[in-house]
Amino acid sequence: MPSSWTHVDKDTATGLPVMLAQNIIVGATLAIGAIACSGFYLAMIGNVASLVPWALLVVFVAVTYTYVVGFALLWCVESITLRMRDKFKPFAYGLVGAIGYGVWGLFVMTSVMNSLDQPLNGVVLANGDVAAVTVNYVVFGFLATLLAQVNAKRLAANRGLAFTLLAVQVVLALLGLVCGVMMFSALGR
Repeated sequence: MPSSWTHVDKDTATGLPVMLAQNIIVGATLAIGAIACSGFYLAMIGNVASLVPWALLVVFVAVTYTYVVGFALLWCVESITLRMRDKFKPFAYGLVGAIGYGVWGLFVMTSVMNSLDQPLNGVVLANGDVAAVTVNYVVFGFLATLLAQVNAKRLAANRGLAFTLLAVQVVLALLGLVCGVMMFSALGR
């Protein structure tokens, strides 16, 4: 347990920060969830893109959340749970992840979807579709951060696996960024 908010817990064998391991787990879980649900999201906007580039764009949105907002939320929830019993910590992490990723899905993912759907089909997501995306993001946010809190020390002890997962996430996110730029630049023509 950290003694102050500036202290960073590290695995003694590898020196890998536990919070980095948590974020890698969150990113991997959200990337898997993004790939699994990309067809669901694509059907909501009328199949306006091919599935693989769309899936990569959705992974980019998930990984961007993980390494931009996710670190800040993990830092906050760690501070909140310093004095909490260990058996309740995973659920506190899950709750914060559900709120954070749910808000991200509500505002960011639905905006990305509407940005493609509106110019191509002339419509935007229905309220039910926005609610479905948000609920989906809430569930994945809860699961990802709960798993991160439970398994972070194990991943921090396995430096090779941690950096492999991180590299895969970064590569998929960069491919998603390229696909997103190509999709949105095609709309501008």
